[in-house]
Amino acid sequence: MTSDHEANAFSASVLPAGVQKPGEAPSTIPQKDAQSTAAHNKVIVVFKAGTDQAEITKAENDIIAQGGKITQRYTSALIGFAAELPDNSVQTLSVHPKVDYIEADGPVSAYA
Repeated sequence: MTSDHEANAFSASVLPAGVQKPGEAPSTIPQKDAQSTAAHNKVIVVFKAGTDQAEITKAENDIIAQGGKITQRYTSALIGFAAELPDNSVQTLSVHPKVDYIEADGPVSAYA
């Protein structure tokens, strides 16, 4: 049986529980508000060396127009940005001819 709210093991373990009514068991499924109807992905988008800044700015503007948010811009070690994107924006960027790669943005740890 599926519902409007589905959660994976990660979200069930780290996200706050939904609002419960008296007499109900607490929910581990996060409740979505009306404004967050589309799923968002935190990603790092890296463009190929030599990509014109105007091309990157256009991609950023497209993401914002589709409901995404640019969270960081990279101009030194790599050329690109970190963003929270709707699912459809990830698909669009993945075939962009100037994008070198897209990877999930999140904590990274190194082991010795």
